[in-house]
Amino acid sequence: MPNRVLDVALIAMYGKTWALEENYRRMEGYVREAAGNGAELVIAPETALDGYICGKCESDPSVTKEDMLEVAQSVPEGPYLQRAAALCRELNIYLVFGFLHKEDTDLFNTVALFDPDGAIIATYSKVNSDSELFIVPGRKLAPVDTPIGRIGFLVCMDRTVPDNFLTLGAQDVEIIIIPMDGSGGPENTKTMSQRARDCFSFVLVANTWSSVMVEPDGSIALERYETGCVSMQRVHYNHILKGNDRWHYVRRRPDLYGPLTGPSDKLNHYDADGYPSVELESIRACAHEGLTD
Repeated sequence: MPNRVLDVALIAMYGKTWALEENYRRMEGYVREAAGNGAELVIAPETALDGYICGKCESDPSVTKEDMLEVAQSVPEGPYLQRAAALCRELNIYLVFGFLHKEDTDLFNTVALFDPDGAIIATYSKVNSDSELFIVPGRKLAPVDTPIGRIGFLVCMDRTVPDNFLTLGAQDVEIIIIPMDGSGGPENTKTMSQRARDCFSFVLVANTWSSVMVEPDGSIALERYETGCVSMQRVHYNHILKGNDRWHYVRRRPDLYGPLTGPSDKLNHYDADGYPSVELESIRACAHEGLTD
């Protein structure tokens, strides 16, 4: 898509914990504003629907997994996902937002990408969910081919692990979408600039209080630190490098990198199968028990 452009809107909004209906209505208002300004892709923050219950419940020891399962959405039949699908059909847009997601009795911190037909064409669950009680880490770091490019996702803390970016870059990702809830700031934007250069890809950050877009060469196209707003920017596909222009990928030596795939430390937070390690479970238990003492 060498001559194409994509008009993107980034929503900055805080979701209220447990207030799914209120949060959805507010998000819908921002989505309509974005579409009215010509956005083709609209991105809202991490767990915009439920207000980051999975992280904030650490401060409320009365919250149970069963409470969270009550409000979590199944994919694709969750009622708020169905409403979002209808909204995409009405406005003819692509939409990304985050929500508490359930599969049977497992809980995930997930984002979904809807297309203009209302179909969910990609989901991604946070892989570095260290501090989130009851959340199962995601199982994949893989871009998806879509009509708007080869898209990869990270969620908030995932961005703190450089190997997550390098893994997406090694798979020729073109756009990395990063919904967040809090944290970030100018120092994070500087880091995202380096990560975009590492991956030769666009990086789009939709946070509760900031909106950032970084070009594949690391230049910052959008940097806004406000909440309750919609920010617009344009992706130029001809800025995405291909083939030998992705020089530090074509020069890689896969035969040398075996140690990268194993635990780097005996205190590693995830085991060989990607589940929380004994060390992480101990940290989580101590934190939760501290609330109930």
